[in-house]
Amino acid sequence: MKHGRWPGTYIVVCDVCGFRFASDKVKKRWDGLITCEKDWEVKHPQLFLRVRETGIGVTPARPEPPDVFVNVCTLWGVSDYAGLATAGCAKAGNNLLPYAFLLALKNGTS
Repeated sequence: MKHGRWPGTYIVVCDVCGFRFASDKVKKRWDGLITCEKDWEVKHPQLFLRVRETGIGVTPARPEPPDVFVNVCTLWGVSDYAGLATAGCAKAGNNLLPYAFLLALKNGTS
């Protein structure tokens, strides 16, 4: 380690700015960083505030809306084949794709 200007001092690098200083010109900051005099700062006094709870809570401004469920229509659900069609999605006369193909698609087989 390099010696500083005076006996008993040594060279220290500031953790904030990266410049080199003698060890008697740096300080340890509240967050553990070793800094020069220019970059040194005190711990903010707002961090030391202690607030008591009052127990007063804010009620919701409006009630929670009811859940909305969305019906998802699949390719086999819109067909008019019995056993494949889904209520609310099936369309009469929609039999362009063959039954075997839609059944395999529904079951995940090829």
